[in-house]
Amino acid sequence: MEDEQSVPISLITILQNNPVPDPLPHGWIIHKSRSYPGYAYYFHQFTGEKRWDLPITSNLEGLKETIQSLTNQQQQQQQQAEQADQQQLENESSLLGSSNVSTATDALQDNRKTQVDAMTDSLSKKRDRAEVDSKVSSSATATSSPDKKMKRTNDAPDKVRVLHILKKHKDSRRPASWRQEKITISKQEAIAELKEIISILEESKGDTKELRATFEELAKTESDCTSAKRGGDVGYFGRKKMQPNFEKASFSLGIGEMSGIVETSSGVHVIL
Repeated sequence: MEDEQSVPISLITILQNNPVPDPLPHGWIIHKSRSYPGYAYYFHQFTGEKRWDLPITSNLEGLKETIQSLTNQQQQQQQQAEQADQQQLENESSLLGSSNVSTATDALQDNRKTQVDAMTDSLSKKRDRAEVDSKVSSSATATSSPDKKMKRTNDAPDKVRVLHILKKHKDSRRPASWRQEKITISKQEAIAELKEIISILEESKGDTKELRATFEELAKTESDCTSAKRGGDVGYFGRKKMQPNFEKASFSLGIGEMSGIVETSSGVHVIL
């Protein structure tokens, strides 16, 4: 091994400032993105899940492991206790007369049953508690992800939440944006640009999570709406709060479904 003093100071600095990252959770690998050359995403080899952010081991997985561990522990302790009982019976049989062996066996079995019942009750309570925690964790995970639509029981939402990418043109009611002080392209040019964005998004159409992640990234750089900084998220809105065409398209979409080109006085949109 080389002495540390012989290593160039620049390399030492690099190693100090760039520590080796923690390994990815089991099953996760890094894939290069076809939609974004030079970028990569995380892919789970067994479930097929894809995501842009760093995956971490979920509490739910840990709870499932805990349940399995408690079950294995219970089985192992029962086997050990049965082996100990058998050995004790053999030892006492060699010391007692034949008339006393049956009595000793019955007493030992009663004692063993009491111990097993107590042990089983303790482990069952632990396992039940872990299962409850698992259900709570699963429920929290399901409700923590914001749905794009707040549906009522009659399947007619009174509010929706969507992402959108807006392309303005010179005939828009306000032909300016955070991206460009004065927009001079024609409506047809704006539509052509939006079609290119849609073609990129359609590569991820079969995967809802990847589609949303790609949509948000494109919105941040390509949308002429101020919602770009939020990945195109316009938040929840009700009826008669948006321009008619935008409202109609938004309320007609299902969760994870992407629209075609939607025209309004603001410009042309694609909505997710």
